[in-house]
Amino acid sequence: MVGMSRPAAPTDPAPRFVELAGGPAAYTEEGQGPPIVAIHGLPGSTRDFRWLGPALAPHFRFIRVDLPGFGATPWRTHPAYAPEDRAAFVLDLVDALGLERPALLGHSMGGVVGTAALHRRPEGFSALVLVASPGLVVHRALRRFPGRTLSGWFAHPTRSKLTMPALRRTFRVAGFRGPYPDEALLHTVHGAAAVDMAAHARRLRALRAPTAVVWCDDDPLIEPEIPAALDALLPTGPRLHFADGGHNPQKHYALELAAALAAWPALRG
Repeated sequence: MVGMSRPAAPTDPAPRFVELAGGPAAYTEEGQGPPIVAIHGLPGSTRDFRWLGPALAPHFRFIRVDLPGFGATPWRTHPAYAPEDRAAFVLDLVDALGLERPALLGHSMGGVVGTAALHRRPEGFSALVLVASPGLVVHRALRRFPGRTLSGWFAHPTRSKLTMPALRRTFRVAGFRGPYPDEALLHTVHGAAAVDMAAHARRLRALRAPTAVVWCDDDPLIEPEIPAALDALLPTGPRLHFADGGHNPQKHYALELAAALAAWPALRG
């Protein structure tokens, strides 16, 4: 990576649990200072921020969330797929932890969830950070994804079992090579099918909170023109634009991202 900047080693704190109405919610925590709540994409988990964690810890109380069905949060805790429902889970967790006006950081589809959470509680958060996040129009990965068709197919247990090897290969080819359980891949299929991009675009246009936007030109899933178009639309905040880094600038440019957030007055109250 050209100009790659990240800590000497990643961190993977042991999960902590807080009890919500539907069951336990898993999260990790490191550092001290103003709180930032990080929301992963699809598929994903708290591990998606293992390089960003040690970069932010000297400046912030960094809290990473496992969405239901991913990482250590069981699906039964909040069994719903739409971003609005996942936003409700995030709000419940924020309340359970007693956080006052934290910032939200969403990676990929986590940015859609974070935008929905802020839309529901516009005065409840200090700022929003969108990292390789979808924008106003449908991006190429979602255009190529026959969401409702696949979701219907994999809703049938027998068909799901027979075609899981093909689904695993599809995710690997798309660049998702992490240790994702089959359950997480299935939740990703159903979750992606439940995304209403038109609703997300409306929420983006209504944003009033300070917003940072981070993207890479070589992102294989989201065309760089999509986050670039948010520059003029969204409220003021850092704009971090990298030539490379793919779909994970929070990994490859963790130190640069952390420095920009540490210098951002919106996160200092």
